[in-house]
Amino acid sequence: MSAQVLILQSDPALAAHMKELILMGTPDAVVFISSDPPSGLAALDRFNDLDLCICEVYFAEGDGLEFLSTVRSRFRRARVIIVTSFNLQNFADYIQGLTLFPLPLDEPLFGATCQDALTTLEGTVFPPYRLGKKHPPDRWGDCYQAYDTGVKREIFITVAHSWLTPQETERFRSFATLMARASHPNVQAVYQAGNYQGRDFFCREKWDMPNLAEMATTGQGIEPRQVAQIIHIVGSVILFWDVNKYPHAVVGATDVTLSPQGVIKLANCVDPNLTPPPPGISDLSLLGHAVQALLPPDMPVPPRVSQLLEKIRQGPVQMAPVISEAQAIDIELAPEREIAVSEEHHIAQKALVAERKKQHRASYLMFASFALILLIAGYFIYTRYLADPPSREFNTMVEIPAGDFFFQTTTATIDHTYYIDQYEVTFGQYLKFLRAVDKAGTDAAWRNPRQQGEKDHQPKDWADKEDANGAIVPGIWRCIKYHMPYSNEILTLDHPVFNIDWYDAEAYAKWAGKRLPTEQEWEKAARGPNGNLFPWGNEFAMKANTDVLLPDMDRASHPRPAHLMVDQMPDDKSYYGVYGMAGNVSEWTDTVVPGTVVSSVMDAVIRGGNIQTKMKEHEESTYRATNFPLETRTFWLGFRCASDTPPPPSK
Repeated sequence: MSAQVLILQSDPALAAHMKELILMGTPDAVVFISSDPPSGLAALDRFNDLDLCICEVYFAEGDGLEFLSTVRSRFRRARVIIVTSFNLQNFADYIQGLTLFPLPLDEPLFGATCQDALTTLEGTVFPPYRLGKKHPPDRWGDCYQAYDTGVKREIFITVAHSWLTPQETERFRSFATLMARASHPNVQAVYQAGNYQGRDFFCREKWDMPNLAEMATTGQGIEPRQVAQIIHIVGSVILFWDVNKYPHAVVGATDVTLSPQGVIKLANCVDPNLTPPPPGISDLSLLGHAVQALLPPDMPVPPRVSQLLEKIRQGPVQMAPVISEAQAIDIELAPEREIAVSEEHHIAQKALVAERKKQHRASYLMFASFALILLIAGYFIYTRYLADPPSREFNTMVEIPAGDFFFQTTTATIDHTYYIDQYEVTFGQYLKFLRAVDKAGTDAAWRNPRQQGEKDHQPKDWADKEDANGAIVPGIWRCIKYHMPYSNEILTLDHPVFNIDWYDAEAYAKWAGKRLPTEQEWEKAARGPNGNLFPWGNEFAMKANTDVLLPDMDRASHPRPAHLMVDQMPDDKSYYGVYGMAGNVSEWTDTVVPGTVVSSVMDAVIRGGNIQTKMKEHEESTYRATNFPLETRTFWLGFRCASDTPPPPSK
């Protein structure tokens, strides 16, 4: 199919000349010309796809920015070139990432740029990669959507320009090598590099989300909390690069992307030709201006957000305090959350205040010493405060009275009053247990007699690992610490712990001065005195965090659920006020039965639905699973505790 080009230019002679230059390089291109924004907007309706748009922004009549916004929102893969005789400094926030040609036109460069934009390798096979739709070029070369026929996945491929010199080709290769090493969950991953028929290339993760520059152009906005999240994620990535001595370019608007679900990722900005910045110091000014432009002008901005933006827009900053402040703002602005700031943060903040006072009193000769102290304080914040993110206490237990209740299809009696956790055990609570085991050097005081030998009781995937190529794969704990995605979801210490087996849950309960509930106790707490079929009543409703879809729902509009923090399911609540018994994670109980597959292998009864539950019958409080050995560790299984006495002091 011929390349599609649209020129928006009020000067007909200039428009005709640009068309002539385009056709000289790409004779089969189809070029349309519009003279003003209204006719340009109407012309866009003719296109199913658009490869190149060449436009002016300023018009005596009509809104050129509206036209530009429409192009970038409807044709994200189109290359956009601005040709103008006007000073567009005031439009800098709207044209970031676009190619700008001032007048008089540099004709050879303009023609080469257009030809490069319209030349395509679509359909070519770079074994085992089949190149698909061409995207706008990135900072390294031509970019294509592609399919890896070897591992059956969609990827992006960046192909070095055909006209590169040997020195530039070597630079391209050094870029690819360093980017592959500088992997981070919040950075678009680079998989491997190669050469096919003289063209160097590297393939990378498919991540096709709008960057901050595109969002500004298309009129999208963000909330103040997202400002803090962006600064926190970008700062954490930069600090990771700096700690590992990966030199990198200054992060700007085109380097940061934001998905509709709020996932933040950076382009891989490492650059082997740059000098590593001073440790712990980076320039976030471009990022500050980019996120400022995305805040709607009529939206009230909390003072802490404004102050943080003002700070990073001024130039290089100490990273650790900025990251710490951004995370604190994120937590502060979280809806319906009151999270206690950790003692370490208070200590660090007091230390910083003290050091600032010393700065005012110190002489010029003491400045170097103060800078060293401030660096140490920043390192302290990074290693102590960020290593232990704030979490809330969920130690409340609910009293369940003795007496008759509905168990399965009959009535039964529990002859004692007992207490059950109001919420599922969280990562934050479980972390304290892990540290107790580590401090003791053994789990002997808490292990179950059935357990064979010692365990560290760490959840599966808790610690970092190395993949086959020697790259670090971050574990759950690192992902929680640095706000990185684990299996495409962001976890906090307030999420339910999972990936733990029955022995882990039982040992935690003993350490906490509690025990696991029997399945009878669990069911009574879930069904209440009236024997409700669901925690909330007898009628099914979309109140639990499960994967159940009603017949009129489709998967496209209802993506698969992720774990929620334990108090984020207010409607999944039983008569007694126990939360999360129908969804989020299923729960281990103390009831152990012979295995359904191998009778000599003991299974524990598992109760409650989870994020994998697809049948509403499995959300029912009577549903029980008995085919999982005690050693089972999986992402949909956690637990809560019970006790025969009122709650013990929290640990």
